[in-house]
Amino acid sequence: MTDEHPAGRSQFLEAEAATSRGRKHTVNEDAYTVNLDAGLFAVADGMGGHRDGHVASGAIIALLERTLTGEASFEQRIEMATQAIQTVNKALHDQTIAVPGTDISGSTVVAVIIDENYACCLWAGDSRLYLFRNNWLYLISEDHVGEGGILTRAVGSAPRLEVDRRVIEVRDRDVFLLCSDGLLKGMSETAVADLLESDGHAPVDRLLAKSIAGGSADDVTAILVWVGYHER
Repeated sequence: MTDEHPAGRSQFLEAEAATSRGRKHTVNEDAYTVNLDAGLFAVADGMGGHRDGHVASGAIIALLERTLTGEASFEQRIEMATQAIQTVNKALHDQTIAVPGTDISGSTVVAVIIDENYACCLWAGDSRLYLFRNNWLYLISEDHVGEGGILTRAVGSAPRLEVDRRVIEVRDRDVFLLCSDGLLKGMSETAVADLLESDGHAPVDRLLAKSIAGGSADDVTAILVWVGYHER
């Protein structure tokens, strides 16, 4: 594997996704999308214990799916995704204000937009994006969590939402993992890395199975994205 972007080759992406309802939940409050044409992958995790968490996460994913197209440039797709998340944030918060005394309807979100040379991570909350490269697992996002594990930022929780952004270079054989926080409630980052190292194209179902076997009672969602290049 080279550490440089492979000039003279065109990129291809492969992806797998899976989700599982937590054993103590009546509704799976996670939602996700895999859009190979737009290079868009996202996971949203409705805030447990709050009103209509599954509606909030579903609204984020639905608007991202409607908004992004493969025809738009990398920069345009980043702005489209950011605006979509902020639009849902305003709609959810306005609904809460309109009915005084009701609990908020909110969700975390993590998304990655992958272009020929770069990938952009967008997030709010504690759903995560990891990069597995050269048998090392790197956390790309940073949890918006305060003392006691309380979310300090989420879609729908405030009138205005700052969506964090990080851009990295994409390399041949990179593997991206997007997940809701339920995944890491049943397995460690070391266990994730070990699974990906032992089988670089491991089915995403194995991640969920290991997390659930490890004790995660939360909704669990994961997307694996593999990056490769063809000779032009």
